[in-house]
Amino acid sequence: MHPKRPSTFVRYTVLATLLVVLGGVCLAQTEPATFHFVSFAPKGAQGTYPGSIDSAGQVAGFYLNSASVLHGFLRKAGGIIVSVDPPGSVGTVARASNPAGVVSGYYGDASGHYHGFVRDSNGHYVSFDAASGSTLTIPLAMNPQGRIAGLYNDAKQATHGFLRTVAGTVVSFDACHGTDTIATSINSAGQIAGYYSDSSHLQHGFLRGIHGACRSFDPPGSIKTLPTAMNDAGAIVGFYLDASQVQHGFLRKPCGTYFNIDPPGSGSTNVTGIAPDGTAVGYYSRGTADQHGFLRKPDGTFISFDAPGAPDTVPLGINKAGQVVGNENSHNGVYRGFLFSIVP
Repeated sequence: MHPKRPSTFVRYTVLATLLVVLGGVCLAQTEPATFHFVSFAPKGAQGTYPGSIDSAGQVAGFYLNSASVLHGFLRKAGGIIVSVDPPGSVGTVARASNPAGVVSGYYGDASGHYHGFVRDSNGHYVSFDAASGSTLTIPLAMNPQGRIAGLYNDAKQATHGFLRTVAGTVVSFDACHGTDTIATSINSAGQIAGYYSDSSHLQHGFLRGIHGACRSFDPPGSIKTLPTAMNDAGAIVGFYLDASQVQHGFLRKPCGTYFNIDPPGSGSTNVTGIAPDGTAVGYYSRGTADQHGFLRKPDGTFISFDAPGAPDTVPLGINKAGQVVGNENSHNGVYRGFLFSIVP
């Protein structure tokens, strides 16, 4: 058992390798950069898994206790961690928060059904199901206004996307007339991004407009596309598989142009978040099991980073202040959450 420790604030200077792509040529430079890491875990956590960070610096996620039960949490900007467990839950995952302190996610009940929930800043919960007869409702994203997107299974176990309005109305949709719709992101304008399956069970990305119009997309060379995040400008990031089953990161600009996001030397890349200015964040491997974090700046510069002493560093989101949230396993193999930023 690992009791709660005060969050450790680690400030140190490293030689970061900045790889700048100019005209298709990679030029390596070595420049000093100062990184800030804050490691954190709720009391009694045996594993801590952040899900997102909002513009106020609050982190939503879940942790595993000593009895292997999942609990949601909200880490406030000052470092206070609050457990998030709707009444009747036997396992909770908090997925997103907004600056007002609202948290959304899902929980399991004693019968094995999964329900969505919203927790307001005063700790009051509202439970919801995306459709009558649904036994699985999974919110995955929430925008600053409180609109929620995710997936649910209907009574026949078919998977659909959904949008829940601030008033509580739920709109079901099947992206681009496909099946198995997974809505992974929603921005301030109400645009929704995610992926769906076609008749051959291949996944494609989609962008759903605020009035419901759907556009399917795939990066060039993709046989499987899985978007993970979108910013308010409509830029979308994620990953795709090529015909050789190699996993690449991608950025889709609002105008529809694509950029591969593969840190030099990477064998597999996953892009997990994008800031308002277009800075992308994610993780990659170099052909080994170890995972490394990276930032890709709007000018194409890559910055690779690792949490101190961690064989695995997994960034999962970034906010407008450039704060990156993720998890790392430098503490005797037990995953903890981290906040990362670069000193200007």
